[in-house]
Amino acid sequence: MIDLGADPPPRPMRPTTDGVVTLRSPVPADVPVLIAGRDEESRRWLGPGAADPRPTACVVVDGGVVGWVDYDEDREWLAPGEVNVGYQLFPPHRGRGYATRALQLLLHHLATSTDQRTASALIDRGNAASLAVARRAGFVARREMNASLELVRPVPPLRYSDGVVTIRRQELADLDADLASKDDEQIDWLWLPGQRESWEAMTPDEQRAHAARGLLSTRDAFGRGPKWAFSVDTAGVRYVAYVDGDLANSNVPRGEANISYSSHPLHRGRGHVSRAVRLVVGFLRDHTGAREAHVIVDARNEASLRVARAVGARETERWTDDRGRTMVRHVIDVRRPSRSATVT
Repeated sequence: MIDLGADPPPRPMRPTTDGVVTLRSPVPADVPVLIAGRDEESRRWLGPGAADPRPTACVVVDGGVVGWVDYDEDREWLAPGEVNVGYQLFPPHRGRGYATRALQLLLHHLATSTDQRTASALIDRGNAASLAVARRAGFVARREMNASLELVRPVPPLRYSDGVVTIRRQELADLDADLASKDDEQIDWLWLPGQRESWEAMTPDEQRAHAARGLLSTRDAFGRGPKWAFSVDTAGVRYVAYVDGDLANSNVPRGEANISYSSHPLHRGRGHVSRAVRLVVGFLRDHTGAREAHVIVDARNEASLRVARAVGARETERWTDDRGRTMVRHVIDVRRPSRSATVT
């Protein structure tokens, strides 16, 4: 396990959250908190710690610092493109899954903000709790080094493909296709009360400017969470659909994901959305601590229900919402590997 040293972190981290845990760069006021969080257990595995700790990020839950995560590149056992990662949760906050979520978000930071390809964790074989965190975050053993075990996992990709469709971060170049997707079917099923009226009151230029702001907002928010929005491409066509995973949706349990999707009118009924949903589940598995993905659909929306069934989601609940609609909840186990996908 990495020592919590006094050297500055390799890269500053902008706040990133999965709806439960937030990672942010430390500030001077965090120093006494980080020092006070050390206990006999942490000193056993990490040593006494630096007098001026500067980890890559503090782990924040409900506004309070509950631990830290760190990475560095200057370890003799690392190959080019590899980093050494470490983490500590303060005693009152252990055993709640925060460390696993924080480690997942650190990997997400490496994916979005660095060129690193592999994360390595060197952990004493006697440190069962830390080994369990690494394994839950997808690390696998590579080799023994003295009394320690090195575990590694690839830094996750930002684009996922199954050979037919690819999901990737939205861009301003999607604007024309995004505008063409806003037809009556999308508006009827996905838009909130009053949004249609506001949209139709705009001039075409105002609609275009509004849609452009939305695309730029989702593009720029991609690395921060708790919502990740994707455009869906095929080999020959850009933006055939849209899909997102939201880990701060009020209709799902805290820290779990809500998946929403829509298809471009010219590309409906071809299975592209089902493929994209499977890929976004893979993204959530690799980048976040979500264990479930929820798909919530109006019971009258048969096309959307077919997508939920096609991806193997399990219906768990029906209820009437405050607008008098019968809503259907389907749940996907994020931890269960889906059909194979390649990275691009």
